[in-house]
Amino acid sequence: MSPQTSERQEYLTIIAATANAAMAEFSARGLGAQGYSIAGKIGRHQFSLVGGDGTTELFSGNGMIAATFSRTVMG
Repeated sequence: MSPQTSERQEYLTIIAATANAAMAEFSARGLGAQGYSIAGKIGRHQFSLVGGDGTTELFSGNGMIAATFSRTVMG
């Protein structure tokens, strides 16, 4: 590896109603062929968006399944 080449991790999270739907999207987008692999456990999450105007509960506060994938890229 040259001094100017570095590795970094990229992450992509798919949010879906079910784990099967999240994995179907992973397959449909060809993410495995793009070098992505599962980064951790798939599970139900609640999401909040924090910004200058306060906090907004996403998905009406309902839990959704989140599946996070990562890949190492050179650059």
